[in-house]
Amino acid sequence: MSANFEYYKAFYYVARCLSFTQAASILHSSQPAITRAIHNLENELGCQLFYRSKHSVSLTPEGEILFNKHVAPACEHLFKGEEDLNAFMGLDQGTVYVGATETAMHCYLLDKLSLYHTTYPNVSIKISNTSTPRAVEHVKSGRVDFAVVTTPVNYDEPLKMTPLKSFREILVGNASFAHLTLKNWHLSELMNYPIICLSKETMTRQFFDQLYQSHHLLMQPDIELATADLVIPVLLKGLGIGFVPEEEVSHHLKTGELVKIPVYEEIPERQICIIKNIHRPLNSATREMIKLLKPSA
Repeated sequence: MSANFEYYKAFYYVARCLSFTQAASILHSSQPAITRAIHNLENELGCQLFYRSKHSVSLTPEGEILFNKHVAPACEHLFKGEEDLNAFMGLDQGTVYVGATETAMHCYLLDKLSLYHTTYPNVSIKISNTSTPRAVEHVKSGRVDFAVVTTPVNYDEPLKMTPLKSFREILVGNASFAHLTLKNWHLSELMNYPIICLSKETMTRQFFDQLYQSHHLLMQPDIELATADLVIPVLLKGLGIGFVPEEEVSHHLKTGELVKIPVYEEIPERQICIIKNIHRPLNSATREMIKLLKPSA
């Protein structure tokens, strides 16, 4: 009896990821279902395909032969055929799964998504709004097709980063800190003022910790926030001063609700970028969105 193609598809992704969990995520299935598919395939072929331990998965010699010589080339050829067919049929349907940080959303992604939705109204967009580390993990596990995040970013193969746009943070406070706008300040001179920043788990916080350390200072926020969308509301309430992307607060600066506090130290530019898995086949709707997001689009 010939094995079901779905068994081979499960085998392909488990072998590619060396993880039953990641394969299940990519296939939008459950880990038990993937495990059953592999067991069924092994039973039909009469051999063991994977070595399984509590912490790792690896191919047996039989599994390596099946994957490298037969299943991988066959699946990738079929996936390419599906991509070509989708491209031929157009973008009248489909779903795009995107991971995104708050800063990436507000400084870049929202305008692009609006344009994409206008152009392809029948494509469904599912957005997972999270931190940079989690968004990267979601790409790696297959939970999302790609992520739009801010640097610094920690990633490794098969993930790839593509820069989209540069941005820079400025130091701001509400009108009660207007006296700080009258001259330039060294960061060391502002240490006694309450600082608002993101929590240590975020890459933004790690960026500013490193910035302060480069000037022999220790950043000690008075208020630590879990998500970036809370920073501006807390600043508007006058609870402290903090660094935010300049374009995110341009409206508040014009109205005078927030003021820019000049500092001597240069705040390095950061990047908004795409993170994607180069080994993961993407449908035409997702490829078109990535094309739209890139600066050359």
